[in-house]
Amino acid sequence: MLAAILGWLGTVGTFVAYVLVVRGRLIADSWRYGLLNALGGTSGAIAAALYGAWPSAVSNVIWASVGFVTVASATKTFLPLPGREKDHGHPTPSPADA
Repeated sequence: MLAAILGWLGTVGTFVAYVLVVRGRLIADSWRYGLLNALGGTSGAIAAALYGAWPSAVSNVIWASVGFVTVASATKTFLPLPGREKDHGHPTPSPADA
């Protein structure tokens, strides 16, 4: 029963993410789209592993990884790394540049 629930959650999650991008409600490189795909892929991978469907489990792990990379790349513009300026690494214009 758990595998079926996780499988359906994963399928619905990735399908909803796709529909939202196609309809213009989400941007494909946004953290929200990445998170929906990451969670959907993870749910699908767990469900497939519980069923013993290893090719599907591996493809879902890859899909989840792509989602997590999207989340990481989308959020790095919002989270400055140590040593970067407050505006995320872009030089602050001097008054002479204005």
